[in-house]
Amino acid sequence: MLRSRPFISRTIITLLVLLLSFSGCFKKSSNLSASDVQVIISMFLRTHVQYHTFDDNLSSRTLDNLIKILDPGKYYFYQEDIDSFNKYREKIDDFTRNEQFEFLTHIFSVYNKRAHEVINLSNELTKKTYDFTLDETIITDRDSIPYAKTPEEMKERWRKNVKLQLLNYKNSTIPEKKAQKKLLKKFDLTLKRIDEMDSKKKFALFTNAFSTALDPHSNYLTQEEHEDFMISTNLKLEGIGVLLRSEDGFVTVERIIPGGAADKLPEELQLKPNDKIVAVAQDDGEPVDVIDMDLRDVVRLIRGEKGTLVKLTIIREMTESEKQVRKVIPIVREEIKLEDRAVKSTVYRPEGSNIKIGYMKLPYFYLDFDAYNMGDSDARSSTTDTIQQINILKKKGIDCIVLDLRGNPGGALAEAIKLAGLFIDNGPIVQIKDADGNIEVMPDPIPGSFFDGPVVVLINKFSASASEIFAGAIKDYKRGIILGPTSTFGKGSVQSYNDLQGKRGAVKVTTALFFQPEGYSNQLKGIEPHITIPDISQVWDIGEDQLRYPLESKKIPESKYTPEKKYISDLMLRTLSTRSQKRVTSIPDFIELKKKIKEVREKMKSSEISLKEESFIEKEKKEFEEEIRKDESEKLIDLENDLFLKEAFSVTTDYLNLTK
Repeated sequence: MLRSRPFISRTIITLLVLLLSFSGCFKKSSNLSASDVQVIISMFLRTHVQYHTFDDNLSSRTLDNLIKILDPGKYYFYQEDIDSFNKYREKIDDFTRNEQFEFLTHIFSVYNKRAHEVINLSNELTKKTYDFTLDETIITDRDSIPYAKTPEEMKERWRKNVKLQLLNYKNSTIPEKKAQKKLLKKFDLTLKRIDEMDSKKKFALFTNAFSTALDPHSNYLTQEEHEDFMISTNLKLEGIGVLLRSEDGFVTVERIIPGGAADKLPEELQLKPNDKIVAVAQDDGEPVDVIDMDLRDVVRLIRGEKGTLVKLTIIREMTESEKQVRKVIPIVREEIKLEDRAVKSTVYRPEGSNIKIGYMKLPYFYLDFDAYNMGDSDARSSTTDTIQQINILKKKGIDCIVLDLRGNPGGALAEAIKLAGLFIDNGPIVQIKDADGNIEVMPDPIPGSFFDGPVVVLINKFSASASEIFAGAIKDYKRGIILGPTSTFGKGSVQSYNDLQGKRGAVKVTTALFFQPEGYSNQLKGIEPHITIPDISQVWDIGEDQLRYPLESKKIPESKYTPEKKYISDLMLRTLSTRSQKRVTSIPDFIELKKKIKEVREKMKSSEISLKEESFIEKEKKEFEEEIRKDESEKLIDLENDLFLKEAFSVTTDYLNLTK
């Protein structure tokens, strides 16, 4: 199977934040009250790059967002429910200003009522026997179908939904009776999460419905989401070093992070993948039962200050005897470095050549904000780590650097600027235009160039934000060659991040748009590669322009800068592109890959899934999950499974030969 490495990179990022997904529909709320909502909304409007008034347009968007949050698949609300909500469409702004939230009470009471109806219905449908030889389909594009008008329509909608889920269990070789039990458990947990919703949670959901009505990247974050965000950005956390997932009401061990506290336990106390955590105790305290508990709550119990003790009660299935073993695992928490997200490097030598290519993989633009804010000039960051890696590569006598930003979603803006400055002598890196139309030019903060050799940057659709700033600067300055299957994501906006007091979470608001030195914005269109190379990531139709309510931008004046003349030329790029295309069109693996991309894209365009055979989407999902797990133990370079990188090295080799 030709691997979708970009998708894997993006998904592993989620895993490294401790796989904070959950069985139910909602994330935990912060300590929000009615008065807090208006205060937080005012914070958004004061600083947003485009919207400064909560008007009828934003009111309408907020309602649509809230409905989509509650019922994304149109499995709960009837058309009559939506009609009853529409009377609030252009009044939510007025209600919010006056702290009148009766409309929320109405919407959530209807939602709770419908949830009980359909979950009871789904439980009945789950117990039925289905004929999987019938030729019928289910529509997956929920935006293209109307809300159900009658109970009969809703029942048919759920019948197909239940049948599809049972079919997916069947395709996973799970016996029918066990599949039914698992699905019934899933529905029970869903209803439990809905019943647990209190006013604080409802206010949190509403606030986020408003924030995402401004643009796709303005968000209200609950306290738990805020903590997760800081972990992912700082590249460390205090805990036990275990990745977790939620499955059938149990929090289960996904894998052990090498070098973490759990990894250092004696062999007889080692946690193992698929261990089920059933209770958590603090030091000598009473164990807390965590079965059916939200994963976020369990993670919060397990996390804690370094040096403190946590005891996990686990159940382990013994394959041979088919008996369960119950054990208590004591673990002393410590600071865990999430090294999987840090920059890494190695040297690649093309076969039959004396060329040495320095390969660097940067999954994220990270910064230890805690140390940085305390004035630590040596705070851990992607730039300081990259400098260390470049020094290592220099000592090995490399001829060039290939910097892989595939799957890099961005991160700290300052880090993208600094990192670009390592390769550019001087001049503007990016321009930022704020809500008042003021333009700030962000110059190269690092004097001179830290690396003077040829540079090749790898991108794809999953390269976004800070990745686009870096790639855009390299391209504008003609400092190196950009290779990719497509343009980048197209996120050209800047967000400010503010921690709210009183454990009320945080707000992330879009305050500006950024522009390349040349004056063009990356917003919507992204950064185009100099040379395109086929890659399986092309099957995913994603990008800023595919999101709800994306912002638009216009060109601003160019900031004075001097492009390099010694690294690339139009003739050189045409030559390299021609040679690459000849290889791509003649190598059997690439021919097979392009065929697969075409087939997959055609299947993904289909809005229907067969209920007669294994669904394409679920099959692909399982394949990607298998590849993710395989990727965790792989070496940095794997040309057998990464055709894109193999060709990128061929282009780089041609590039070096031409420059010589």
